[in-house]
Amino acid sequence: MNASKVLKLQSVQSAVRQLATSKQTNEKSFFSGFFDKKVEVQSGAHSNKLSDKERICELVTHNVKPDCLDKYLKTTENIIGFVNSNNSVLHGQCLGNFQVLVGDQDQFIHLWRYEGGYKNLDENIKFLAESKEFAALQRDLLPLIRSRHSQHLLKFSYWPDIELRNGSNIYELRSYHLKPGTMVEWGNYWAKAIRMRDYKNTEAFAGMFSQIGELYNVKHIWCYGSLEERKEAREVVWQHQQSQWQDIVANTVPLIRQMTSRIMLPLNISSTK
Repeated sequence: MNASKVLKLQSVQSAVRQLATSKQTNEKSFFSGFFDKKVEVQSGAHSNKLSDKERICELVTHNVKPDCLDKYLKTTENIIGFVNSNNSVLHGQCLGNFQVLVGDQDQFIHLWRYEGGYKNLDENIKFLAESKEFAALQRDLLPLIRSRHSQHLLKFSYWPDIELRNGSNIYELRSYHLKPGTMVEWGNYWAKAIRMRDYKNTEAFAGMFSQIGELYNVKHIWCYGSLEERKEAREVVWQHQQSQWQDIVANTVPLIRQMTSRIMLPLNISSTK
């Protein structure tokens, strides 16, 4: 091969390498804008910045055997009655009891709140472990369920206080699994978002984040009169707060690893309707 052909071949090879390098750099830059998120440095526990630790919520999930639904509802009513009759000792209140309508079928969600922080929660655990009546109720319950799950959560300080509803409503439970280290950033954005999102001041039922159980897990519970009302409420945000809402969505989506939504109906025994 003569010298001119060698130089021409080297020139082509150099151009190909430059093109490949440029493509990789551009792809990295393009995708990093969407998916790379700097985890902010924490100077302390995020629970100290986002919530009051004196009120602890417990979210209990029961997956019930399909042929045991009636027995399950009766046993659940008995358990709630037991807690209410021992309220002075247990420091607890049942805020809602729901059956999942859209999501995992034959699934029931129960939301409890305990006053007095972890000190009183420790006393609750000890009391229940020593109670023969509670043990009997548990023996009635266990054969009816396929699996169960619980987690302890704290309410976000910027969310409205939980108020029980009347009438006929549906509830949406949205679960967000965040990347570790992003809870404070999430809270900063949603402190603004909640003012835009709850335009009727009636939709935001509960906003919580996990402390024990699935960590970096956020729970938002919304209350609507119907599925149609839910659709309208979500459209209002985009119509009247489009630019601000776009900014919040753009900055919070990269914080999320996984998210789910369930539509729930309150049970007849539920304290919120």
